Amino acid sequence: MSVIKDETEWFSETLEERTAFSVRYVNKLYDEMSDFQRIEIYETEMMGRVLVLGGCFMVTQKDAFIYHEMLVHPVMMAAGNAKNVLVIGGGDGGTVTEIVKHAGVESVTLCEIDPMVVSACSEFFPVIASGLADPRVTVVNDDGAEYIRNRKGEFDAIFVDSTDPVGPGKALFEVSFYESIRDGLREGGAASFQTESPLFMEDVFAMSVSDLRGTFGKQHASPYLAVVPSYPGGLWSFTFCSVSRDPLKDAPEELPVGIANQLRYYDPAVHRAAFTLPVFVRKLLEPKK
Repeated sequence: MSVIKDETEWFSETLEERTAFSVRYVNKLYDEMSDFQRIEIYETEMMGRVLVLGGCFMVTQKDAFIYHEMLVHPVMMAAGNAKNVLVIGGGDGGTVTEIVKHAGVESVTLCEIDPMVVSACSEFFPVIASGLADPRVTVVNDDGAEYIRNRKGEFDAIFVDSTDPVGPGKALFEVSFYESIRDGLREGGAASFQTESPLFMEDVFAMSVSDLRGTFGKQHASPYLAVVPSYPGGLWSFTFCSVSRDPLKDAPEELPVGIANQLRYYDPAVHRAAFTLPVFVRKLLEPKK
């Protein structure tokens, strides 16, 4: 592990060489190449510690709670008492940390292809990754698309916490993978996918939702939104998928006290509001003429 100290520099993530999001950092804490990607961790004044994978912001201490709460809790609350849960990607541990807040969960499998991401985040993001130490959690270092392929009907909830559709993350945006997720759910189960920015990544967002609707059924794949400032465009999308659960009809009236006291973004009102899409997002999902 290389540790670089006493620097005051800027790190910028560029999108198609047309725009950028930058943070000024005071220390570069980690910079290593794994078998899959470059992993960097910066110490910043504005965003706290920042995880960068392959040149892209993945996690910041400032806003990670928004992304992780919104990926996890709409499914966990609408899908009933989920006992066996799978996370694909999400090596930072934030998604797992949200899942284990639910007392009814019996087992969580984290399938992360890159073990160096898990180890680095456990060291440098101990609060975000704290759920990885829960005895109900098992970490498997494997390709998520391969792992889920033959696990039919094993999980009550599945979360796809993927990187962008490049490199090792590309397979997690393919129809065959979506079909494996559908088949991996038990009756009454639900899944959530991060489906990119509808503002800066219109084509990827629209295609992802279209493919998910083709897989689960048009009425069974519902996109919803949250604002994550460190991601391109700020406005970020997720898609709730289930052949039997409806994210609004099955929405919670209230949260268990033990969970509500631990959350900073998600609650039942936010749950319902997130599924109300702006006009331009709805238009992106209309059939092409």
